[in-house]
Amino acid sequence: MRITKSRDFDQLAEERRWLHEFGRPPRQLTACAERVEQVLACPELRNFLRVLEERNRNRSKRVSPFLLGPHLFGIIQRIEARQDNLQRMPALDRSPAELRAHFQAASVKAKALARLVRKAPQPHIALAARDDVREAFSLFSPCPTIQSPNERGAIVPLDRLLDEAAASLDLLAKNISRPRARGSDQSEAAGFLATTFRKALKKPYHSEVATIVQVLTGKVTDEDYVKKIEKRWGGNR
Repeated sequence: MRITKSRDFDQLAEERRWLHEFGRPPRQLTACAERVEQVLACPELRNFLRVLEERNRNRSKRVSPFLLGPHLFGIIQRIEARQDNLQRMPALDRSPAELRAHFQAASVKAKALARLVRKAPQPHIALAARDDVREAFSLFSPCPTIQSPNERGAIVPLDRLLDEAAASLDLLAKNISRPRARGSDQSEAAGFLATTFRKALKKPYHSEVATIVQVLTGKVTDEDYVKKIEKRWGGNR
């Protein structure tokens, strides 16, 4: 991407240049880029963009300018992904204790159904042969992939699959962590921006972060809240 010489640097123009070059199809990226541009155009961010512009004008030409847009882009994508997941799996919006109870209840029902189907003829399921690649990918999933126990396909009764599913649900329930200090869209955005600014700009800009988070999420956010979240992030990440 072409960058204007330091002395001629225009922060908002460079932010928009980055967005127009990066926010191309697919449609999701374009919509996200449009949302970022709307946020950058908010009057509340004008003063902070001037601060960034002055810093970028005074930087060494060998140092890349600091653009806010890429960071806002990432936050908005995470917020949208979170909302999409909650629409598809509303149980994820519960507290750790409630979610643990959900998995435990599902496990009990799976075990009960396994006992029930054993009492009469039951369906059998054809499982694909065990695949190392599929097995590796399942390590990054909350639940394991149920596949054949060997390198050949297998046909197993339904009750066995239900028992395996119940065991996976029990494991999920045991692995749910205690409530964390972060997790909402508001706290994730505040913690991410404050730590990013401290690292890249050598200053957390708590007041500016509060303004950005409030614009992004629509939730009232002040400087003290951002300080509290950044402190928790520093202790947990």
